[in-house]
Amino acid sequence: MRPAKRAAEAQQRRKRIDRLYEHFDDCVALITDAELQDEVLDWMDAADKAPAASILTHVETRLAEFETEHEMYAVDVNGEDHFPDDCSDCEHYGVACPILTNRYEQIERKKLRERLRGASEDEIKRELRRYAGNHGCVVMIELIEDWEQQYESILEDGRKLRRKTLEILRPADERDRADAEIGETVADATEGRP
Repeated sequence: MRPAKRAAEAQQRRKRIDRLYEHFDDCVALITDAELQDEVLDWMDAADKAPAASILTHVETRLAEFETEHEMYAVDVNGEDHFPDDCSDCEHYGVACPILTNRYEQIERKKLRERLRGASEDEIKRELRRYAGNHGCVVMIELIEDWEQQYESILEDGRKLRRKTLEILRPADERDRADAEIGETVADATEGRP
């Protein structure tokens, strides 16, 4: 898959979230059910915190944060103080992170990024998992899983909330007519969902 196509897919996913966000932004003040209004506001907060559009960017950004915020190797007797808690399950925890402190691995990671530049999302995830597995990096594997789950969860939760808000905001007779004439198919199609 070419980079332009992969970027377009990521943009589509983000656009779907943005469309749902706009819907909620327009109607949240009109919702009289306090519980539903809280659900919508919580969803909007989650959408604001959605991960980077690209899995590769998401992983590299997090690794860069680790690099700048922690030594990632034992500087003194208690090396664990120089690692984030996220790394506590790693076999290298408290000693030295091979991915971030080994010059050879930094070069290899750069080569991997270059090689994955034109790859599909699935191929990127597969190669990142392989790389993480070879180095015992539990954080990279968790980042990939979190990234996959978060987008799907945000979109699915947003669609469910949209249906709930439309049920409350439309009068009953309009709701039946709208479902018959427009239906969820049109709402899904405007989000780019088949």
